[in-house]
Amino acid sequence: MKPFYQGKLDVFCAIYAVLNAMRLTHGLRALKAREILHETLLALADNKDAFKAVLDQQTDYIPLVDAMLQVHSFNYPMRVQAPFPQPGEGACTPDPEETWQAIHSWLDGSPRRAVVFRFFRYLLPEDPPVNRHWSTISHLEDSSLRLYDASHEPEAVQRIGKHEFVTNTAEIRQGQLIYIDPHSLRYIEKH
Repeated sequence: MKPFYQGKLDVFCAIYAVLNAMRLTHGLRALKAREILHETLLALADNKDAFKAVLDQQTDYIPLVDAMLQVHSFNYPMRVQAPFPQPGEGACTPDPEETWQAIHSWLDGSPRRAVVFRFFRYLLPEDPPVNRHWSTISHLEDSSLRLYDASHEPEAVQRIGKHEFVTNTAEIRQGQLIYIDPHSLRYIEKH
């Protein structure tokens, strides 16, 4: 039997994604990251319904990510952008090529930039996703999104190829078993 890794039992990958992005953009150190993690969890605990939604994965975590970025932008000046508005705000869902180009344009080699986002990983197209995960994109490498991720499991996704993902879950198929939620993308840059 394998031991449990941190992150295997908890559901705080969205928090870790923000912390990892801030590490890339602002050089966030471990002690400060732990302090921010603790502050975030304590703030969530003040709202039992919100905390339960996070623990039970009954949220998409976007409000949590946005709140963390807003709160910590005071001590860590940053520019944050959501390139694709949420559905229902008159927005269409961008296709994979539009999503790729948007990420590519943001991560154009400029220092102190990162992208936080949510993805679903499927093993078979007909089955539900085996993983709903938040991560950080640090850069592009060999036509892949290179993830700067909190997961250390051997089977964890560390990169996503340009043609290996979809932006609509109905389009999941062999060879494209990753769904990237384009509305979850948050561009972060040290300001």
